[in-house]
Amino acid sequence: MPTDLERLGGESAVHAHVKAIVEAFFDDMIIGFQFVGRSRERIMTHESELALRHLGASSPYTGRPIARVHGRLRINRGQFRRRLAIVQTVLADRGVPADIIERWVEHDRALESQIVDGTDCVP
Repeated sequence: MPTDLERLGGESAVHAHVKAIVEAFFDDMIIGFQFVGRSRERIMTHESELALRHLGASSPYTGRPIARVHGRLRINRGQFRRRLAIVQTVLADRGVPADIIERWVEHDRALESQIVDGTDCVP
């Protein structure tokens, strides 16, 4: 049975999907402010590394620990959920099979405790 990575068309296809996702993050009216002044290329690299690993590649993640990177950004639960929605929408728009999208989003959702500051989006 092929891996999700193989079903998607390999590493270059994953990089293309991640590029579209990261572009959507930067352009989003709700979470885009979190990316002002950040390197798109660096974020694409690390997002691709994370995606490749959970999709079946053995390539390493070379970024800093996720909790350390995101802890100072004060990301609330609503912003995190927006990120998940963007991932889901972009992948669906790009024709990624629903079962792969579900696993991708669940992988990202499992990182929530390392990313959010514990607050909701409303007081």
